[in-house]
Amino acid sequence: MGWVKPYYTTAGEYWGPPGVEKIHLDRLAILERFCGSSPLRVLELGAGYGEAASVMADAGHSVVALEFSPTRIPHIQELARRQHVGRLTALEADFYAVDLPKEFDAVCYWDGFGVGSDSDQRRLLRTIASEWVKPEGVVLIDVFNPYRWTVESGKEWALNRNHESHRYHQRRRFNFDPIHGCFLDTWCPIDDTTGEPNEQMAITQKVRCYNPADFKLLLEGTGLELELAEVAGVPVDFTSAGSDRSHPIWNAWSYLVKLSVVGTPN
Repeated sequence: MGWVKPYYTTAGEYWGPPGVEKIHLDRLAILERFCGSSPLRVLELGAGYGEAASVMADAGHSVVALEFSPTRIPHIQELARRQHVGRLTALEADFYAVDLPKEFDAVCYWDGFGVGSDSDQRRLLRTIASEWVKPEGVVLIDVFNPYRWTVESGKEWALNRNHESHRYHQRRRFNFDPIHGCFLDTWCPIDDTTGEPNEQMAITQKVRCYNPADFKLLLEGTGLELELAEVAGVPVDFTSAGSDRSHPIWNAWSYLVKLSVVGTPN
């Protein structure tokens, strides 16, 4: 996983602090739909610029925002210094190495699960179950869906400078690795003068996708159990044949899973 930290460090320069957007408010709504609105102790993994964590703290929750990108953590620290109804703590660390108490009512991993191998995912899931989330706690994870990424493979487009989500004039390109079930997302700055992409500055993330049945298999031995999977609030029915083309999973970039602790990881 040697590419991971350099990628997200550079991405923190290419992209920009977006400010609070609807998606951050939606994440608060998801948390409170499953866990209630009473003050919670929340751990957010891969917190990015910390906007979702800040929204949760504004709602009265005590949030630890864990992020290892040195270009993103300063923004979370700035947000943490602001006044919140609850509390926001910025923590710069690798979540495969950090030592945290087993005190969280909810562990959230939005829009990032799948970095590394299946073994890496299982290692993270075991750590969540055994070290971080309370026995009665909830784990909420966005899981990338292979179907949409397969359809989008090969597409590319230009992004204008100073867009709300990024700073540079860039080319973005999607590809998919069908052997390993990973999407490849490449960002490449474009020279404003020549209009040519600077390929030497291109960065690519390679992230594992799981269909719902494969994600259930991934959980075996982790100490976590799948309670539900859904897309935009629509449940994934594991008893069906999955042929209903009207179900939103056919077009979703990811789906949400709710996990609970069932025992000691193997």
